[in-house]
Amino acid sequence: MAMRTTHLDITGMSCANCSGTIQDTLESLDGVVEASANFATDEGSLEYDPEVLTLGEIYDAIESAGYGAVSETVTVAISDMSCANCAEANATALEDTPGVISADVNYATDEAQVTYNPAEASRGDLYDAIEAAGYSPVREGNGGDAGTDARDAAREGEISKQLRLTLFGALLSAPMLLFMADKLVLGGGIVAGVESLVGVRLGWVEFALATPVQALLGWPFYKNSYNALVNNGRANMDVLIALGSSTAYLYSVAVLSGLIAGAVYFDTAALILVFITLGNYLEARSKGQAGEALRKLLEMEADQATLVDEDGTEREVPLDEVEVGDRMKVRPGEKI
Repeated sequence: MAMRTTHLDITGMSCANCSGTIQDTLESLDGVVEASANFATDEGSLEYDPEVLTLGEIYDAIESAGYGAVSETVTVAISDMSCANCAEANATALEDTPGVISADVNYATDEAQVTYNPAEASRGDLYDAIEAAGYSPVREGNGGDAGTDARDAAREGEISKQLRLTLFGALLSAPMLLFMADKLVLGGGIVAGVESLVGVRLGWVEFALATPVQALLGWPFYKNSYNALVNNGRANMDVLIALGSSTAYLYSVAVLSGLIAGAVYFDTAALILVFITLGNYLEARSKGQAGEALRKLLEMEADQATLVDEDGTEREVPLDEVEVGDRMKVRPGEKI
């Protein structure tokens, strides 16, 4: 991998000796080719080998020397994740992005918390990294309310999409369930009637019903499987689902075409996708409800605290200024 050059906005420098200390600290790190720090501009730059040294370690070294480097932390909502492997793939893609210090992706909340160097990376770079990994970031505008609205809209869109796919798949799969029950319980009377009505074997009827399910419900799993295997070099739950459903479908097509002997399993191929899509819908809905409940809970958090000094004087301070050992006044009904 080629060498990487990064620029840092450094805080805490008060004289030329400070810049010399930071420069010596950075040059002592393994993997650093060249480093410099400028007290006049509060800036630093270094060239390093990203295979030997990470940006997080550079920030830690500056902090251990008694100074700081400017960073920003943002939360990015991600859709299309289906398992913990997807979260790991996104975390790897983000961490490999120049300027990213650390990335933590949570599959349970469909969010990534990313800390990055604003002099080297931007929110757009994070979005691009997620898309390159095969997933869909929620591109937010400026401002907290706009970001929340964008995330809510994306989540509602995902819920609606999964519901539509589930209903479509269930509508086409219901006749195959009826055929299955007829063969097992009623002795095949309904199946015989259908074959007589349409003039073809039942297998071709099931083929006509299962193919649209395979195409529409299966497409997201095929797309995510390709991204997981080709772009990210790892298997995930989508690969397992695509493999299981495709095996049943293609085997049934081969049997129906007379290439091999056996029974058809179009119903199995379709029902795998329907039940998994139903699970995705229920999961997306539960995540939305949990996120809304958590947001309401956070809105109930107090932003002011009443501190009582040793002489009994009371004063209001921001909650983030309360320290361990402070005496707080608790009003009736309040809980700490």
